[in-house]
Amino acid sequence: MRTEDDRATPTIARQGRAPADGKTGELSSRIARRAAEAHAGQPLDRLLAEDLPGNELTTLLLHSLRQRALRRSFADVLDHAERAPMTHASAADGRRLHAFDAAAFAAAADFEVVDLAPVVPLGATACAGVEPNNVLATVRFAEVAADPTTGLALHAARRRRESRGGEALRLCASQRVLRMQPTKTPGFTPHFRLFALATAARSPGRGEDDACERRALLEHLLVWADLVRALPGAGFRAAGLRVVLSDTSLVRASLAARGLDADALARRAKAHEPGSTEAALREASVDLPRAAADLVGAARSLGLGPELLARAERWVAEVAEPLARARPEVEVVHDLARLQGLGYYTGPFVQLHVRRDDGLELPAGDGGAVPWLGELLSNRRERMIATGLGAELLVKLFDRSTPRAGEARPEEATR
Repeated sequence: MRTEDDRATPTIARQGRAPADGKTGELSSRIARRAAEAHAGQPLDRLLAEDLPGNELTTLLLHSLRQRALRRSFADVLDHAERAPMTHASAADGRRLHAFDAAAFAAAADFEVVDLAPVVPLGATACAGVEPNNVLATVRFAEVAADPTTGLALHAARRRRESRGGEALRLCASQRVLRMQPTKTPGFTPHFRLFALATAARSPGRGEDDACERRALLEHLLVWADLVRALPGAGFRAAGLRVVLSDTSLVRASLAARGLDADALARRAKAHEPGSTEAALREASVDLPRAAADLVGAARSLGLGPELLARAERWVAEVAEPLARARPEVEVVHDLARLQGLGYYTGPFVQLHVRRDDGLELPAGDGGAVPWLGELLSNRRERMIATGLGAELLVKLFDRSTPRAGEARPEEATR
């Protein structure tokens, strides 16, 4: 499809011959000669990864890939497409994805809608603690979005900087993201759609940091409860929501009370490997509460100190109890041994389990407090809560119009 923007783009004649290299070829040639002279004997991998300036590396890569692209035929492109699931279209009905988004945007009426860019600066996900091999880097020092939270954090940081703080930002976005972990589940591709909420606010002082995060988290949970309640009216088989609340300080202290290394255990819990958390806990003989109705009682039974008990009491008073009063249909439990996300979040973190009308329950959402905003703005008072729900997962497994035959098993479909 050609657009107005294509008018200035020269057309390449399909005659089996690439056009002249032009300026890109000349620049690449000069850079290559200069690098060979200045770094004689240097291993190529180190030269490319560390020593070559970024602009020169980009020029070399652009020229190299341009030459390779011009040598490819339609047959080559089709063969590559067949071997690369990340290039395949989603199996989800686009209209049903839009129906889900419409319900989600309606539930998040108090949040500003942001249409995020499909890419973020190179290293954004690495700064957030994500392995760079799990995202798709581009030649121009960017990477394809792997999570809307990253884009929302960068957007919030720019807005907070422009306004020098100002009012809290409540943002939401629906974004198709790409993750490079392999998937073998039929009907699922490495790219999929997520719906995310983010709140960026400055706490009045150090003593208010946690309270600021808990208030924002409660707002998010009310939105998710309203969305799940509205989904049946939009043609989805949602029948309930279970919220699993955790706190990194309480989880770490609980694991330490059993003499366990929290970080070592957390490294064994992989988001893209269903069951890895349970396997790690089972092998470590962990018997901590995973779905406690009484958080304070569970913390006291583990012998946690007064400060942590007070933290648990605030969790109950400021999040669990207000949520139960406002949305009594939502089940609220506490997990004192959650490993997934333990090294990613700092403070409160949650899982959202959506139940289908036939009793099937899936962990379809996740989120919590992330420290990125404070680091981006060099101000620890800047707090951010981000939560998200797997829009595509729910459309594929909860849509009433989707045939149930050949349905992926829940443990295969979750991410």
